[in-house]
Amino acid sequence: MAMIVKKDQFIRRFTTERMDLAEKITDCYFRNHPEGGKRSGETGRDRCRETSISHLSYLFEAMQVDSQELFNYCLEWEYNMMEARDIPTDDLLRNLHSVTEVISAEFSVDEASETVPYLERGTQHLMNLKPDEKTFLIPENPLAEEAKQYLNHLLKGRRNQAARLINQLVEKGVTVPDIYEQIFQATQYELGALWQKKLITVAHEHYCTAATQVLMARLYPVIFSRQKNGLKLIACSVGNELHEIGIRMVSDYFEMDGWDTCYLGSHISEAHILNALHEENANLLAISATGPVQVSRVKSIIRTIRDNPDFRDLKIMVGGYLFTAIPGLAEKVGADATALNARMAILKANTLMN
Repeated sequence: MAMIVKKDQFIRRFTTERMDLAEKITDCYFRNHPEGGKRSGETGRDRCRETSISHLSYLFEAMQVDSQELFNYCLEWEYNMMEARDIPTDDLLRNLHSVTEVISAEFSVDEASETVPYLERGTQHLMNLKPDEKTFLIPENPLAEEAKQYLNHLLKGRRNQAARLINQLVEKGVTVPDIYEQIFQATQYELGALWQKKLITVAHEHYCTAATQVLMARLYPVIFSRQKNGLKLIACSVGNELHEIGIRMVSDYFEMDGWDTCYLGSHISEAHILNALHEENANLLAISATGPVQVSRVKSIIRTIRDNPDFRDLKIMVGGYLFTAIPGLAEKVGADATALNARMAILKANTLMN
């Protein structure tokens, strides 16, 4: 109990003093590495301050759910992004050392003892990393070639040709669930990886995502014509609108399985979620998180729902690549289940209902 209290005290102070801490970390960094300040000037300070804020945010999220793996995951993402942009990854290690030094100096021994181990283990993890060459367009995907063609069309601005490809697949008898999983989901994951490696721009990602949403909408007459099974899903995303496409796919999958679905949108408040759960009498809530700095918000939403006796029988699933990449994270935020993809989400949801 004493350790929990110390951790909570640290998190409260951490929340209110984050910007001040970032400034002190930046000062510490350039005090330890003055040659960097001479070389990069004020631009270098700004970048160092942003990195410090990121590391403090990652640390905050990891401590909220007691997950070293989450902190490591954040560092991996940052490492691969910097590697692709030819930014020296040694800067990450130096910044982490500065974070450790400032926290050790600014907080009590007890408070620092709750935090410094995260930083030390994260630093060690970072030192062992190698550039990530992962791709999501894998040969095991039965529609891998079609997925590559689809993504190539969109990256070259050929939305009509991408639509024609999808229409041809439907005419050949390829099911809508297969198109969703093996083309739409696979290419969305690949877009994220390509942006991280600086092989495409944000504009590419926005265009491809918007085009895929349009093509999903064209398939709705097939999706919403299924007989209903009497079960109700409410879905929402804590990310921004650009990254809500994943949870939309999940909602459509549930429709195809006979569920009634209600998608609330992104950045929805806890009060609106509770109101929707009351009004819709839902059996299942699905929450999508698209980034690591949203994990604590997911946990807060679930805790609010669990504290309400009206939702004692409600089942909750969480999704997003983050939850499949970090085993056990779904349980740490209080969810009943997570799934690798929409197809598996259906199987787990029906098991929960039974």
